[in-house]
This record gives sequence, C-alpha cells and structure tokens, in this order.
Amino acid sequence: MKRFVLVLAALLLVLAACKLNPPIGPVGSTHIHVDYKVYLNGQDVDFAKREYMVKAPHVHIESMDGDVIHVHATGVTIGEFFRTLGMKFTKDCFVLKPQPKFCTEGDKTLKFYVNGQPNELYDDYLPSDLDQLLISYGSDSPEDIQKQIASVTDKARKESGSGKTMALG
Repeated sequence: MKRFVLVLAALLLVLAACKLNPPIGPVGSTHIHVDYKVYLNGQDVDFAKREYMVKAPHVHIESMDGDVIHVHATGVTIGEFFRTLGMKFTKDCFVLKPQPKFCTEGDKTLKFYVNGQPNELYDDYLPSDLDQLLISYGSDSPEDIQKQIASVTDKARKESGSGKTMALG
C-alpha cells in the first residue's frame, strides 16, 4: 500500500509539472506569429542577425527579420524560444548568449509586457497569434516603457497564415 501511495504521488507530481510546462507538440501542430522587442538599459537588441536565424524547427526567427517569432509547435513558451538562441529569460534575469546578465537589482528591474499590459508569466508565457511582447530591463520611466511598447511592430499580422517557413540554418 505504501508503495502504491508513493507511485501515485510521483505520478501526480509529473502531471502537475506537465500542466505548468506542457510538453512541446510536434512541428506543425500550430502556426502563429508574434511581434517582440527586447530593450536592455534603454537599447533595443538587434535580433536581425544570421546567428539568430532558424535555430530550431519548432520556434524561430527567419528571413533576417528579428521582429517576429514564428511558432510551429504547441507548448512553446517564450523561455523556450530564447533557449533556442542560447539565451535565458526568467522573471529575474535576461541573459544574452553567453553573457552578459541583466538581473533585477536596485532600481534596475526586468519587466515583461504582453499586448501593452504587464505580465507575470515571463519565460512560462505561451504566446498567442499576433501577440506583441516587450521585455525591458533597466530603470526606465513609464514614458520610456510606453515608447518601447509602441516600438513593437505589427509585422506578425502580415506573416500570420502565410505558411512560409525556412530551412534550418
């Protein structure tokens, strides 16, 4: 009986973990596009570089356009997207590949916005088609944050439903 209870408890833990971080589905299980910007100390990060293009089939950026994330599998979080680029995004830090780290301390904070609204999910956020995401680190004023939010493009709207994908590079 004790063994059964232990097995049941382990199974419940595994199921709870899957609910928090659902497994990534097969490539082709979704096709969405998300606009995003990352600002570190007031400077936007340029993701329109060959080193960031099509690093994984399930989530990537392509066509030398660093403004739109292409998601091709269910269960892909924003944290997973940055992991494919060799970066890390959590509620406390944004880490560029392989350095430097931008971690909340003092008056410098890491903030995450979805469609102009603060979001507490950070790396666990599952994007929806046409979302506009902003990651901002620093001691930015509310006016600076509003300018950063306004700088997030709406290119995803043009990409959505196109079916266009590029080969892994």
